[in-house]
Parts: sequence; structure tokens; C-alpha cells
Amino acid sequence: MSRTLKSKTAGMAALLSLGALAACATTGGTPAQAQVDHQARAAVARQDKLAQMTFWAQEYQRFPDDLEAAQQFAEALREGGRADRAVQVSAEALQKHPQDAQLTRTLGLSLIKSGRPNEALRPLAFLAENDAQDWRARNALGVALDQSGRNADARRAYQDALAIRPNEPSVLVNMGVSHIYSGEPAEAERILRQAAEQPNATAEARQNLALAIGLQGRFDEAERLQRVDLPPAVVAANMSYLRGLFSDPRRWAEMRGTTSSQ
Repeated sequence: MSRTLKSKTAGMAALLSLGALAACATTGGTPAQAQVDHQARAAVARQDKLAQMTFWAQEYQRFPDDLEAAQQFAEALREGGRADRAVQVSAEALQKHPQDAQLTRTLGLSLIKSGRPNEALRPLAFLAENDAQDWRARNALGVALDQSGRNADARRAYQDALAIRPNEPSVLVNMGVSHIYSGEPAEAERILRQAAEQPNATAEARQNLALAIGLQGRFDEAERLQRVDLPPAVVAANMSYLRGLFSDPRRWAEMRGTTSSQ
């Protein structure tokens, strides 16, 4: 779960809305003769996100008590930008499958993505307490804590995740962004450099490193980093925003409450 510069800055990226698909999923009764087509379910994983969302919406409608249909539909909604509907589906399914870790994780991540981090704390803490090796739950819990304004608690959650999964870039990125939230770009830079140096680092690590560097006024270096992954027009927009943040550090608070991709 890491956060990107593009996801934090208003107007820097367009989000794809997948609109009316959620309306396809109602919880009507299961037809008496309906049978699960396991081959079709396996095949849909090779389709694009829109096709997956449509397929699992139909499966959830046909088999409202089926755990796999609920899990896959909720996750497809979350990944497809319908976090509010993902919260609804996963919460409904958890009433029937209260101990399911995957549904609980999707609920927590969807609550974060919906801008409801305080509500995400309980399911994510439940996952962390019930699995001593679940670094992803601790990482997500850190994000929820950060977005709830509890930065010190968030960093403890990230440290717990790193104790299980040392040098994991997604955790390091979130910890670095936590320091950005707190107005500590130099410390954020140190952590984000560590993230960017990992063999499995993604563009998110570099872009957040560019953010930390730009917030210290080193715009040329920040721009070079952004050019590695982003087209010129996006880089120009990002740099304009960065200069604005640097000139008025109080605007850093605008970045609070944004979500990460998990």
C-alpha cells in the first residue's frame, strides 16, 4: 500500500469512474437450479477490470451467500474505484462470514479509500491482532492511523510491518509519506530513498521521493526523478503544485485524508 504524488494533488490526475455497475448487484434469491461455473470464474481473472467487475456483480446477484462471489465482487469494486459500494458489499458479506480475513481486509482498505479512516481502524486492527505475520494489515493500519491524525501510532504500525517484512517498499513509502504529513521532508527523503533503492521498488517510491525532495526546494532534482515515470505535461503540473507547497508549508495539510492504493 503506497501513496503516490499523483493521488495526493488535486487536479494532477483523472480518476476513472465506473458508474452504474454497482447497480447490477442486488442480493436477490439464488435460483433453485443455479450452479456455480468454476471454469468461468477462473477465466475471468484474465479479463480487464471492467469485465471482472461486471462478471462478479452478476455472480453476487445469482449467489448472494457465496463467499467467493462476495470476496471477488467487493475487491473488484475497490480496485475499480467504487470504494463506497465495496464497503457495503464486504460489510454485508461479513454478516454471513464474520471470520473471513480477506473480506475484513477489503472492508478496511475500502473504508480508507472512501475517506473513512477512523472506521477502518477496527477491522485492520482485528487482522493484525489475529495474525502475527500479517504485515499488510499493519501497513494498512498505519495508513488509517496517519489519515486519522495519529502519526506516532502510524509509525509504530509501519515499524511492526517492517519487522515482519524488512525493506518492503510499500511500507517504507507509507512511512516516508507519514513524515511528509508531519512537515518533516528531510526524514521522509531518507526513508523514501531506502524504498526507491529496493529491487522491487515501484514508480510510487520514486514519485514520493520527488515530493520529499521538492518540499525542500530542490526542484531540479525532483523534476528529474518525476521524468523517469511521468509524461512532460504531468511533470509540469506536479512541479507547479510542489512550488506552491514549498512557498506555503501550511498547504501540506491538504495532503491529509488522501488514500493509498493497496
